[in-house]
Amino acid sequence: MRHLKMYRAIQIIHRSGSIRRAAQDLAISPSALNRAVQAFEEELSFTLFQRTANGVELSEAGELLLNVIDRHLVEFDELQRQLGRLRDGEMGDLRISVGTDILGGEISEVISDMETRHPGISIEVISDDGIGGLKSRQTQLALLTNPATDDAVEVIHAQSVRLVAWHNAADGATPSSLWDIAQSRVLLPGEATGSRTALSHVFRRNRITLGKTSSLPASQVPDYLRRPGKIALFPELVISRSETSVPLRDLPVNLGTVQFCVLRSARVPLTRPAQLFLTLLQLRLVEATTE
Repeated sequence: MRHLKMYRAIQIIHRSGSIRRAAQDLAISPSALNRAVQAFEEELSFTLFQRTANGVELSEAGELLLNVIDRHLVEFDELQRQLGRLRDGEMGDLRISVGTDILGGEISEVISDMETRHPGISIEVISDDGIGGLKSRQTQLALLTNPATDDAVEVIHAQSVRLVAWHNAADGATPSSLWDIAQSRVLLPGEATGSRTALSHVFRRNRITLGKTSSLPASQVPDYLRRPGKIALFPELVISRSETSVPLRDLPVNLGTVQFCVLRSARVPLTRPAQLFLTLLQLRLVEATTE
């Protein structure tokens, strides 16, 4: 790094053919520039410039060095551009884990938006209903519902999200109570999710036992609901506002809410890509939960 200024000075001296004119371009005195060149020549044990009546010109050794300097400075300038993009969040890696009860719908839309806005960022999404990946530093963010936490992680965003009974609006019969829902086959989130635990509490509190149930990841809910008579109990985030392939209805039953949380490793600063993703996510959540 300490030679970069000298490299650029050699380029300018070569182009101008004069230490005096190069010194003017570099905003230093000719004597200071001449001393710097001589010190560099002593360090290399080669003479880089030959003095002529009209100024200076490169020696044979100087010509060889200039070829190396030109390549080096081009590579270094490109490195600086990449570092700038990395600093500004235009490059880098984003690794997140998402619970199976919310990996789909609005969360998928945020990931897609991130890819579009920041094409230089590599994004890896892991399906995980716990904080193991976060604690082992395999991921930078974890998106979960009603997560179990400890001192190793920190909640950086939390908000209540409704649990919704989704139903194909094309179906004739429409369940209108928890009891009606319990008599139908119901699609539920996985056992290890915060949503599943919250739903279990709702039905136990109302002394209702669910009958036939199935379990699938959130990403498969829209396809599941294409079949007539199906009901899915999931957080409202699993159905994107842009979902039009299935005419869905939010049944008029109160299933309560879950806490949607974004977590990071405690005392670990967020990378710029993670900050950008969090901002997009928060904006999307405001729009998705206030309509």
